[in-house]
Amino acid sequence: MKKVQLLLLLVLFGCSKDNRDNSQGDIPQDTIVSAFFGLDNVLPGLLCNQPGSQLDGMPVNFKFPLDVSSLSETDFEVVDRLGNIHTPNCVSLAPANENGENRSVLLLGEFGTAVTNPPVEVRVTGDLFTTDTISGESACSEIINLNGITTTNVIPLADGPSLFFAQRIDGNLNECNSGIQTIQVAWDGGITPYISGDTESDLFQYYIGYSDSSGVLIPHIPISIADIDDNDNFHQLCFSTSDEIVKISMMANTVEDPNHDPNLYSEIDVSSCDGGEILKVPNINVSANNFTLKDNYPNPFNPLTTISYDLPKDSFVSITIYDMLGNVINNLVNTKQSSGHKSVQWNATDNLGQPVSAGVYLYSIETKDFRQTKKMILLK
Repeated sequence: MKKVQLLLLLVLFGCSKDNRDNSQGDIPQDTIVSAFFGLDNVLPGLLCNQPGSQLDGMPVNFKFPLDVSSLSETDFEVVDRLGNIHTPNCVSLAPANENGENRSVLLLGEFGTAVTNPPVEVRVTGDLFTTDTISGESACSEIINLNGITTTNVIPLADGPSLFFAQRIDGNLNECNSGIQTIQVAWDGGITPYISGDTESDLFQYYIGYSDSSGVLIPHIPISIADIDDNDNFHQLCFSTSDEIVKISMMANTVEDPNHDPNLYSEIDVSSCDGGEILKVPNINVSANNFTLKDNYPNPFNPLTTISYDLPKDSFVSITIYDMLGNVINNLVNTKQSSGHKSVQWNATDNLGQPVSAGVYLYSIETKDFRQTKKMILLK
């Protein structure tokens, strides 16, 4: 059963309001990161104590953790393309309601139709509050009344899932049994493995973390993944490097949503605090609309493989080979190139021309406007 569908089986309904002070300054509108029109008329109405009906499912994702005691279906309005306003039948944070989560609210109800009249806007119209940062979180938060914020970043049903949040966690929040640092990531909807034969525990191999060395991003592969098999949209990535991970990416076509749409390449900064200020957490979906890094061929290979890529405009291009520890093995390309289809071969040697050992390697392309990393296997 798909994660979002399982998520819905655990919903909690009915929440009480309190009398907190509603006065506040301007609320950043990007506090709502996205809404994901994940399911259209496929959820049983029994989930909202309405047997016999079929409901839509829409996770709404927030930058900050929410106070469950302030959550109610009357906090939200969903506007469809024709301008009709819908109120959810019920809402829930479960099951993504552990400490350090509580950022995705599942709305259930009728919100339009996927093709002819999809939802285009989500509004917070009630006194929905965020919570303070808790011990072990790197992301800043404070108590804010979100009444009045909106988002038009409603992801259509046909689009695949993407990352919307990442933070460093430790202490009691950390579920990794190995490694030096843990990065928690969240998807804008439920996901399951897209590649046949993969389980959720296999997904760590498709995530890539990046440390920053004097402005140069160095890739690192997690050694394992935690916070799995609990039917929510959060993962914990376990890294063995002591270099601070500042960015996370996920390779394309590795996970899928409940509509069986695979993900595009997705990339996001790791959120952190700086002097107590709340930092923006950009959600960067670097797709292959213009720039493209193709799969190397052959893969696995011995001893020669070709890396192909497309440039939509003249660009300064770097193509770099890394080992799994993030060490630079070979700088294949480091020059300005004209637009068009390009390719470069790697003969399994390092920058000194010495053969490298068999194993898994990363190859990365970076321009001013695009960056992506993929894996390849050298056989001996």
